[in-house]
Amino acid sequence: MLNLKSIEEYLKYLLILVPISLLIVDGSVLFPYITTKALFFRILVSLALPLVFIPYLLNPENFPKKNLLLISILLFFVSQIVSTIISLNPYRSFWGNAERMEGTWSLFFYLLYFFILFTLFSLNPKNKKIIFYSFLVVSLIINIIQISQFIELGEQRPSSTLGNATYIGFFNLIYIFLSLYFLFGEKGLINKVIILFSIFLAILGLLSSETRGSLLGLLIGSFVFVFYYFLFSNRELKNKIKILGAFFLFLLIFTGLVISPLSQKIPGINRLNETFKQPESFLPRIYAWKIFFDGFKNRPIFGWGQETEPIIFFKFFDPTIYNYEAAIFDRPHNKFIQLLVTSGIFGLITWLSIFIFFLYYVFKNKEFNVYQKASLFGFVFSYLGQQITLFDMQASYLLFFFGLSLVAEKINFVEKEKFIRPYLILLGGISLIFIIIHIQHYYIVYKIITNLRIQDVSQMSQEFLRLSEIAGPFLTEEAIISYDNLKTRASKEQIPIQAYIDILKVVEKAYSRDFYDIRIIYKYIEVLNNRLRIFDQIGDFERKQKTLKELENIYKEKLSFYPRNYQLRLRYVEDMLSWKILTKEKALKILEEGEKYVENYPIYYLLESEILFQIDMKEKAYEKIKLALDKKVKLKDENQIIFVLDILDKNKDVENLKKLIKLIDEKNLSTKTLEKLEKTKSQLLATSSLENR
Repeated sequence: MLNLKSIEEYLKYLLILVPISLLIVDGSVLFPYITTKALFFRILVSLALPLVFIPYLLNPENFPKKNLLLISILLFFVSQIVSTIISLNPYRSFWGNAERMEGTWSLFFYLLYFFILFTLFSLNPKNKKIIFYSFLVVSLIINIIQISQFIELGEQRPSSTLGNATYIGFFNLIYIFLSLYFLFGEKGLINKVIILFSIFLAILGLLSSETRGSLLGLLIGSFVFVFYYFLFSNRELKNKIKILGAFFLFLLIFTGLVISPLSQKIPGINRLNETFKQPESFLPRIYAWKIFFDGFKNRPIFGWGQETEPIIFFKFFDPTIYNYEAAIFDRPHNKFIQLLVTSGIFGLITWLSIFIFFLYYVFKNKEFNVYQKASLFGFVFSYLGQQITLFDMQASYLLFFFGLSLVAEKINFVEKEKFIRPYLILLGGISLIFIIIHIQHYYIVYKIITNLRIQDVSQMSQEFLRLSEIAGPFLTEEAIISYDNLKTRASKEQIPIQAYIDILKVVEKAYSRDFYDIRIIYKYIEVLNNRLRIFDQIGDFERKQKTLKELENIYKEKLSFYPRNYQLRLRYVEDMLSWKILTKEKALKILEEGEKYVENYPIYYLLESEILFQIDMKEKAYEKIKLALDKKVKLKDENQIIFVLDILDKNKDVENLKKLIKLIDEKNLSTKTLEKLEKTKSQLLATSSLENR
């Protein structure tokens, strides 16, 4: 017989298991540090779904419909739904992908998790400490693994069970301030020692992760903690001034440590020192922020939709970023900009309102002491500080929503005889559907890996084709992985034609659903090129022409959407020239149209010149090389250096040879390239001397 006490127990035991999800590392699936964690968490939340509404069904008057925090969270979810509906790709925005396991579907379970926590704590506030200790145990395990990895790996940044060192830093940052909240409410000495020990390990774990944003967040949160205490504690003013002064003295010493040579020996601090010495190391993120902010300005109210960040990155791409790091950002690494891009001003405002109302409830709560309130204020601002340089993931979401739920107050639910069976059947049915979906998703990511292990290529391709029928949100990952695997095998063994056909069908299906995903666009273009070669070999002129037309239309359509993607533009020109669709003049026009987007990325001119040289437009190729050198192109590829040397040699161009020499690091060149460089120098200098006589 279900009663309120048994419901409380069921919810409590399910929620105790939630933090354990962070310990899961499943090597049998795609993305072993991410996928199974997320699905395990969602199953637990789904199991709690039928139970969490029973107290409110029995006591509808107790539903916290006027709670401003709940309303703000609901409005934030509404903003995500709106942005999903009007998204460039609503399917992707809703389901997310296997690599990140986010999207509206994922957010729904995090918000449901918050509501379950809120309800459990409303039934009995003592459960807050029980759930916290579950996080504490998991934190101890994560950080013990983290510290041991740090000792073993040396210079490499360890990541414990989370798979990314930055995630370790973020997790520990939030954990530290939530631990302080419980520490200042704890009366037992042993419990205080346990919490302090866990905080100590969390600080070590944070430092060993060498996450600069987490250190920034820790400083911000600590300042807010001290400042809140300064404003609202009952201590004498002179004592509060001493504490504030001591904190600023600590900041001064810390700053001195960061800029001193000693910082190189301290994990975490060393990367701050490197940032001060080489601020250009942070420039890729600055350029990424600019790219995404340009996207926001194009759709400012409701944004482009969740999980559209990779699309926006290439649509508003600034190749200048590649001068510093050839990285593709599928996230802005800034939560504020991420929300502006994906859900617009509406999304950002509703998200910020969550913090405003949470702090309002913290401030007015009479059961929290001043230290606990200062801890929760520190929790919020440290979280926001970290979000300047990062984004959320499961490790941060779980602690974040747990922290928000701490303002839940006791509600006096009453046992009543009420006919609620139809509601329970409905909720139980929904929960069962959710669990089936989660199990199906696990089956898909598991089968992708098992299919890769099949030795027989024909059987493997058939299995991938069958799996594509149910792959759902993971179809794109399946297509990319299966296609790359087939290419790898083709380099080692003879591949049956049917295997090619099966995998190409998988890629086609993925492209039809994820037609903006640049990864699958490139794969589909490869598919069409492979078909063209086959039609060319068998003399099927009609199908060849039809496929050529499709290829050309795809390039035109995608280049129209991604005009800044110089790589797509170069591929378009090369492919169309190879299939004799473009004339030399048309190719030149398309290439030069791309120049307006690459003002600060002169390598594009060099890539242009290589294509122009191949189609016998040598004067234009030479012209582009001179432009590249004038704009101080950064040359690292030795084949490109040799190509430039050949062009300069043929044109007897001593002046631009001198420019080239200034732009390359001769110390890092191979013997072959150095010999070529010396030979060209001597030839051109000799020619120049003869001309000057």
